[in-house]
Amino acid sequence: MAAAEPLRPLILICDDEPPLRELQKAVLGSGYRYVEAANTSEAEAQLAIEPPALIVLDVMLPGKSGLEFLRELRESNHARNIPVVVVSAWQSATDQQAATDAGADAFLGKPFDPDAFARVVSDLVSA
Repeated sequence: MAAAEPLRPLILICDDEPPLRELQKAVLGSGYRYVEAANTSEAEAQLAIEPPALIVLDVMLPGKSGLEFLRELRESNHARNIPVVVVSAWQSATDQQAATDAGADAFLGKPFDPDAFARVVSDLVSA
């Protein structure tokens, strides 16, 4: 009897643009499982189903912003330790600092370097 394949880490990708979610999954490859959310309400619903190993989070989302969601996540008991990579078109030092202050583990500007993105995700999932 063959040994069961280890369960691949789950990544939650929260971005309101489907092509960007597809690009992120393509860059990260088949070593992960994925769930997607187009807004923070969908992300919250996914968190209730299965906590991910990592969240990739856009800042500009319909309804609640990604940073508001991240601040709430960091204050929660059940999800405060999930690593979060913020990916945003807003790339100034002020924007990066706001993401860090909200609790981001990493910040990447859009468009992101695919190798850097894959490396950051891998490092945070492995930590």
